This record gives sequence, structure tokens and C-alpha cells, in this order.
Amino acid sequence: AETTPLWPVDAPRAATAPAEPQPFLDIYLPTDEQATGSAFVVCPGGGYGGLALGHEGVEIAQWCNARGIAAFVLHYRLGRQGHHHPTQLIDVQRAIRLVRCEADRFSIDPTRIGIFGFSAGGHLASMAATLFAERPSLPGPPPDAVDRVSARPDLAVLCYPVIALNSPHTHRGSRRNLLGPPDS
Repeated sequence: AETTPLWPVDAPRAATAPAEPQPFLDIYLPTDEQATGSAFVVCPGGGYGGLALGHEGVEIAQWCNARGIAAFVLHYRLGRQGHHHPTQLIDVQRAIRLVRCEADRFSIDPTRIGIFGFSAGGHLASMAATLFAERPSLPGPPPDAVDRVSARPDLAVLCYPVIALNSPHTHRGSRRNLLGPPDS
């Protein structure tokens, strides 16, 4: 898969964990003969502490490609790296905007971009689908052409998502990694 960074320079809040990798997308495109013009940004789970890139990333991208759908596997920043909300929301919004802004490059229809998430990635996909108009104010690079397009996904698929962050139904690890320790 081809890889592309979400930002051409350091991402917002990169100074929080300067030794950690910047967020990026792995790009999986179907053959020209199979391409439908549709795309998914795929959010692997991992409790906001890791990324389950195999069965919730690469395998999903391959499944999409076999059906003519372009797939963009998001490597978002994680709580164990010191990144907490709203960093992950900023990353997923930027991913959707980037795919939409560069739709011609990827031969996709900018009105057929969905979000596909698993477990904590399903939680992230639900935030993308419901908080697409939010603009968290964080220091970072100045707005560019990507920031001027919509972050609203045209479709959302949530697979066994982490939805509740309140007791007794919460996934404690996801909550801690997303929001930080209780006293932060």
C-alpha cells in the first residue's frame, strides 16, 4: 500500500509526543476494472492504545478492494503516546477531508466516502459521523485547501463499537486512553 501523511508538516499537538509517528493513511485502491468510485476511511480498533492493523485494517482494505471500493487505513494517534481527545477526532476529520480533497487523484466520487470502524475505531467512526462540524481549536499548521472541504462521511459502518464511556458499560482501557487518567 502507498502511504500518505495527513499533514505536510507536523500535525496539531505533535509536540505532545514528538518521538511518536505522525498520523497517516495507508492507501489501498481497487483495480481500474473493479473501481466503483466509492471509498472508506478505515479506523482499526485497539482501545486507543494500539492499532489492530491486520484483521481491522489490511484485511478490511483488501475486502473493500475486492468489491471495487478504495480503502484508506487510518493510523491515528494514541493515548499510550500521550495523545488524548480531541486529537483522534482531529486525525479522523483530516483523513476524511484529505480523501475528499484528493478524490480525483484516487478516482473516487467525493460524495461517496464512508467511515468504517472497529471497536475503539468504531467509537472514532461514530465521532466522525456525529461531530463532523466540530472544529477543535488546537495549535498546529495553518488551514489549507484540505481544511476547506467537508469532514462529513456519507456513510458510517460501526463494527462492535465502543459506545459507552460511562460506568458500568464502559471499556475502561479505551476511556483511559482516549480521555487520559481520571485526574487529567
